[in-house]
Amino acid sequence: IDLNLLDVIINAAGLSKDDLVIEVGSGTGGLTARHVEEAGAVLSVEIDPAFYQLTQETIRESERVVLINADVLETKNKLNPEVLEPLARLRESSGLKRLKLVANLPYAVATPVISNFLLTDLPFDRMVVMV
Repeated sequence: IDLNLLDVIINAAGLSKDDLVIEVGSGTGGLTARHVEEAGAVLSVEIDPAFYQLTQETIRESERVVLINADVLETKNKLNPEVLEPLARLRESSGLKRLKLVANLPYAVATPVISNFLLTDLPFDRMVVMV
């Protein structure tokens, strides 16, 4: 993990305790750990079971940290309800209204993920995406 790159991403996101971060692609959990330090709440989604397990070993779930092992997309044109429903619950329980998407996406899914989030009524304050 390039720690300088993590710093660049975190600085670009401009995180504070007033933010709820949606992270797509937690990988090994390095960036997730930084989100947990900086943000008010974090919902992290990882499709790969092995990476999800690594993240679980690094990050403890809590009232403000939710880890999901699923594809963020149900189809190319639709976000997965298995992600949206826990997100709605976390928004409600945390009271945080300012959302930030911070993602490290494979090229093949970058456009569908970004466009599907933009088409929701979620009040995103910022999106920081590495492709």
